[in-house]
Amino acid sequence: MPQPSNDPLACRLNPTSTTWVHFYDNDPAKPFTQWTQYMLLTATLAQQAAKVSYNHFPQRTYAVGTSNGGYQVRRAMEEAPDLFDGGVDWEGTFIDPSGPNILIDLPPAIKNFPDYAASGFNSSSQAAQNILAAGYPPDIVNRAVSPADSLWGRYNAQFWEVTACQWQERFDPTYPTYTAGLGNYNYLARMHLPGVFESLAAVETTGKIKKPLITVAGTMDALLVIKHQARAYEAAVNASRKGNNDQRSAQYRLYEVQNGNHIEAYVVPFPQLVVIQPHAQKAFDLLVDHVESNSPLPPSQCVPKGGAISQSPGASHLGNCADLFVP
Repeated sequence: MPQPSNDPLACRLNPTSTTWVHFYDNDPAKPFTQWTQYMLLTATLAQQAAKVSYNHFPQRTYAVGTSNGGYQVRRAMEEAPDLFDGGVDWEGTFIDPSGPNILIDLPPAIKNFPDYAASGFNSSSQAAQNILAAGYPPDIVNRAVSPADSLWGRYNAQFWEVTACQWQERFDPTYPTYTAGLGNYNYLARMHLPGVFESLAAVETTGKIKKPLITVAGTMDALLVIKHQARAYEAAVNASRKGNNDQRSAQYRLYEVQNGNHIEAYVVPFPQLVVIQPHAQKAFDLLVDHVESNSPLPPSQCVPKGGAISQSPGASHLGNCADLFVP
């Protein structure tokens, strides 16, 4: 089924879907730059509402969000230190107009998944190797059901193509989405076209935070892959601080959750995964203690499967997780 002729910005839900959706934030009047404006305006209105109800402004204001909401938390810590006292971003979206960004990450998965599925989900197939080479965590395949259930398959059916379409239509609308194919989209070859790089640069996450920020992300995230998302943002923060993170009042931490992924409900069909929510809640409690009681934040660490964020993680758990997946 072709893209509706009366809606050139329409995106189908997945490669086999006959349902098309229109994202309002792809409309010319709704650029992604408004996301930050809305976040700041919402915080201002909330503070004013508290003043009306309690006769004083709140003593503290924190920002917490997941996925694109996590992106907004990052931008809030970068742009509005007078509004927020700190934030927790749960698997937030990273945007660098020079890369990495999801316009680079998603096409290899979209392009190679059909051949990978046709191989019987063979992890040694060239298609699987191509997806892994693009930074993705390994697939989990449940062969006890018929047809076999693939973690990558669920991302393919629910997120990869529709997300790539949304972003491509927003930032590079002249690309022929469904005739040239999203699997063939090459951002690095097209970033020099008029407006493409500039529009992405306008919503870049710089890492120049001005209030304490904690990122919580799962190693098995197959939408915002941790190698090019959470770790890339950590690198951006570190680059802006030149090794002086702990000497700054606006500290940053990355807590990687071993076997966590983008969609909590996937722990049901794939029990090898773990939920991130308890660690995000703990991160918020740690942030509050840090801001309000000057308690030290635990170092950036790999939270082991079945474990918790630790004030004194062992040497093997400091920094990034060694493996994206552990049985």
